[in-house]
Amino acid sequence: MKAFINNTAYTVLENETILEFVRRIETNKNAIPTMCQDDRLENFGSCRVCSVEIAREQDGPTRTVASCHTPVTDGIFIYHNTDRIKKLRKNIVELVLTDYPSDKVFPEENKKATPFQETIAQIGIPDVRYPKGENHLDIETDKAHPYIKSDLAQCINCYRCVRACEEIQGEMILGMSGRGFATNIIKGFDTSFDESACVSCGACVQTCPTEALTDKFETKTLLADKTVRTTCTYCGVGCQLDVSVIDGEIKGIQAPETAEVNEGHTCLKGRFAFQFYDHPDRLREPLIKKNGKFEEVTWEEAYDFIASKMLHIKNKYGPDSIGGISSSRATNEENYLMQKMIRVGVGTNNIDGCARVCHAPTAYGMQQAFGTGAATNSIEDLKQTDAIFLFGANPIKGHPVTGAKIKQAFMKGVTSIVVDPVKTKLANLATHFLQIRPGTNVAVLNMIAYHIINENLVNEHFITSYTEKYEEFKTHVSNLNIPELEKLTGVSNEDVKQAAIAYASAERAMEFHGLGVTEHFQGSKTVMLLSNIAMMTGNIGKNGVGLNPLRGQNNVQGAADMGVQPHQGAGYMDVNKPEIQTYYAEKYGIDKMPVKEGLKIPQMLDAAIDGKIKALYIMGEDTIMTDPNTNHSIKAFEKLELIVVQELFMTATTELADVVLPAASYFEKNGTFTNGERRVQRVNKVVEPIGNSKPDGQIIIDIMDKLGYKQPTGATYNAALVIEEIADVIPFMKGLSWDRLGKNGLQWPIKEDGTDTQMLHVNGQFKKGIGTFHNFDFEESPEIVSHGQKFPFILTTGRELEHYNSGTMTRRTDNQHILNKDYLEVNPKDALKKGIKDSETVRIYSDRGSVNIPIKFSKNVKKGVLRTTFHQPEVFINLITGSVGDKETLTPEYKVVAVDFEKIE
Repeated sequence: MKAFINNTAYTVLENETILEFVRRIETNKNAIPTMCQDDRLENFGSCRVCSVEIAREQDGPTRTVASCHTPVTDGIFIYHNTDRIKKLRKNIVELVLTDYPSDKVFPEENKKATPFQETIAQIGIPDVRYPKGENHLDIETDKAHPYIKSDLAQCINCYRCVRACEEIQGEMILGMSGRGFATNIIKGFDTSFDESACVSCGACVQTCPTEALTDKFETKTLLADKTVRTTCTYCGVGCQLDVSVIDGEIKGIQAPETAEVNEGHTCLKGRFAFQFYDHPDRLREPLIKKNGKFEEVTWEEAYDFIASKMLHIKNKYGPDSIGGISSSRATNEENYLMQKMIRVGVGTNNIDGCARVCHAPTAYGMQQAFGTGAATNSIEDLKQTDAIFLFGANPIKGHPVTGAKIKQAFMKGVTSIVVDPVKTKLANLATHFLQIRPGTNVAVLNMIAYHIINENLVNEHFITSYTEKYEEFKTHVSNLNIPELEKLTGVSNEDVKQAAIAYASAERAMEFHGLGVTEHFQGSKTVMLLSNIAMMTGNIGKNGVGLNPLRGQNNVQGAADMGVQPHQGAGYMDVNKPEIQTYYAEKYGIDKMPVKEGLKIPQMLDAAIDGKIKALYIMGEDTIMTDPNTNHSIKAFEKLELIVVQELFMTATTELADVVLPAASYFEKNGTFTNGERRVQRVNKVVEPIGNSKPDGQIIIDIMDKLGYKQPTGATYNAALVIEEIADVIPFMKGLSWDRLGKNGLQWPIKEDGTDTQMLHVNGQFKKGIGTFHNFDFEESPEIVSHGQKFPFILTTGRELEHYNSGTMTRRTDNQHILNKDYLEVNPKDALKKGIKDSETVRIYSDRGSVNIPIKFSKNVKKGVLRTTFHQPEVFINLITGSVGDKETLTPEYKVVAVDFEKIE
């Protein structure tokens, strides 16, 4: 199809609007000016500044249309800059300026122009012939919110903020009220941002073409010395951020609209919660504990102390007396070097990290089923799916940008199934919601499989062509006692049946799961059963389907890829196999690798209590606060001869350390993170390290040198060179390089020529050759079996949007002003039965200990179930969590804790 721009013919792309067509041909976003248009939003056509003239034939009669929502038709003639159109645009702007502050028409000195000011300059500033209105100009500026300021005197009623709130974030907090000159933006029930239900994502701020909505950092109009693209340090979505720097300090963050992951959107953590980086609490110098108190020392003194103590312990007790704990907050390169230091510099496989603590059942379960323990598809596939199966995850709070995309799909009518013990926002929107009793995941998945088979909704072709052991699974499922499972799960069999039919009937069904799947006694088994459900319906190996874990931390995927686990080295190769030991030894240039599989963190702590582990080297983990059964962890730490911690701030763990090393934040170093869809993305240095801190990678290289191993990439940490080594060691990253990553990264597997992979297991080509079905019966958690009679309530834990895990970073930002407490969510009937009122503080206790915490009445939890978060050290909820974990991976069962609670007299 062809169309004409100023009488010259050009080829038209499918479904192009006139605006898109002209901008593409003229390669100029300003070829046609706009006010209400945003590429991320549905075209609205309210302002008419984008108007053009069109005709059916050259020099024929024309008519005026809004180019943003008018499709290009075959043979159309477009004239987008005629005198008549110029006059129309100027008249439109003139009308807007009748109710706009005169002193805001031009950019202020030392500020860049807003999009509206750019439009005025492009069109030409008109003479305002009409009297000024009196309404917008009198609206008082709202500065109550910690991050967002609204000055609605500058509002031009373009509706962009309203549409962004609805179409990007899906919250619909903003709206329009009034008529004529009285028309104005309202927030919720006409309150301030601070009092509304706003989630502070900043989408409204980013799209606003004036300064009616700004962030307190004035990111939109500041003239930065430089802007650096980097990858967010918080959750596993992996949002790209444009960070503005003035005089060596970070002054604001915007979301780049060209970023494939987040498409110009972030949550409040990524956009606003960066103040931690130069907080007064940042560690700035190395510390050694002397006579029970920390003293500042030089790096050389700290290094010598650590090396001498580690070598002494190694020589006296053997290398297996030392353990390492790495961090999913650190870069791939730093995690790679950390596991290498423990394996090569120390000589043991005692290396573990929070990737196992939260998501090891995902990796293990999917490896058993498919051969690869990572997301099968890309988040982009949400645009192509017909059904979304969300199991044990609350992405609106835990993975907000992906959560917003899922919410949009729910609101637009995609078939949706949510399985969760808590009635989340997405559960409220879902077509089918199964509110199960915590810990009964295996039972409900067996029920779902039963109904898919019973309703004859299996994909026989996929099963017979690409899988094995289906008949054993089918026989097992067919013999299930469904009434018994119905009673165990607490959901009706009919509801489960309808959800199963909905999933299996969809042409393309996409599954997402989170820690509500993995942090359970039967976590790995649940993942394998989810894999069964996908395979039996053929929902693998095409767009809009698959199993897609929502990774809890920014680099959980990457840390595991790099070998931060005691049984697998970099690239998931089995360290127990002699040929793999030889492979690593040759790659690392040493004589031999350790031959014994190492210990996981719970095993290290038990070994410390038994006197077998003598030293722990920890990079970026607050083990005492974030691991379960805190008193047990403290007991283990007290038995150690050496504890070294690399950190940003003092934590519960550093307080017990012998040496604390100040690490650089993600703003202060180069490297890469790998997000939940296997996308390796650059982390680019924005500012210089605070104080005398160093990147974790540099510290590890220095320590390795002191232990007798010189890193072949050099004595200075260079992320690009470490990437070259990683690409040489890990087969599925063979084509990885710093330069090839560009701005949007690459999804592994990455071929030698740099070609990446958006989707795994295409056409049934599983990594392990064939997909494998597994079958399991439901087992009650030992936590409930042992303690359920004495402690009748089940506590489950989760995150709130405002904070990230233990809050080490977010509590040192204005997020703490938005949410400064952990709460215990309690069903009102349970609380009132105990004579406890809403907002009172209670004592919640288990077999391990007790904590005091304020309660919040919530009908989102069933009777007998409690929910809380773990962000605030004042509560320290892990004092009461237990040591039960997933059978296969020892991932702690944070989601099922036998407790009781009582009123504090």
